[in-house]
Amino acid sequence: MDRYNVNRYKMNKKSIPGKIFLFIFLCLFLNSNASYGREVSRMELEEVSDLIMSPGCDYIYTLTNCPSAQADQMKELVKDRIRKGESTEEILSYFEDVYGPKILAQPSKKGFYLVAWWFPYFLILDVFILAGVFLFLWRKKSRDKDTPLNDINPEIETLLEDEVRKFKENG
Repeated sequence: MDRYNVNRYKMNKKSIPGKIFLFIFLCLFLNSNASYGREVSRMELEEVSDLIMSPGCDYIYTLTNCPSAQADQMKELVKDRIRKGESTEEILSYFEDVYGPKILAQPSKKGFYLVAWWFPYFLILDVFILAGVFLFLWRKKSRDKDTPLNDINPEIETLLEDEVRKFKENG
C-alpha cells in the first residue's frame, strides 16, 4: 500500500465509532417521532373516545356521541395522544386526573368501584339463593299440610264412596 491509502485507512478507522454513534442517534430520534406522524383511524379513535364521558353533554354521552364543541376538542386531544403512542390506559388516566372519576364511562376496577362491578353478579346469586330457599320451605310446608286418609270425616267418606259407585254404574 502506498502512503496515501494507509493514511486514508487510518482516518476511516478513527471515524467508525463516530459514524456508529451518529447512526444509533438517528435511529432513536427517527423511531421516537415515527408514531407521532402516523394517521389515527376512526375506529382506533372511537375505541378510546367511547370510554370517556363528555363534560360538554353533562356526562350523559361519550365523546363519540356528543355533538358539542368541547367534545370535538377532547377528541382531537385523544387523537394527538394516540399519535404520540400513548396507550388507552395512559389516556384514560390523564382524563381521570384532569376531570375526576366521573369522566370514565366504566368505573375503574379498584376500591369502591370494585364493589360496583361485582354487585350485579352478587344480586343475581342472592335472588337464586332466595328463590331456592323459598321453594324448599314451600314444598316442606305443603308436605306437612297433606292430610292422611285416616283423618277424613266418616260422613264425607260415605258420600264420596256413593258418588264413585254411581259414576261407575252410569259410566
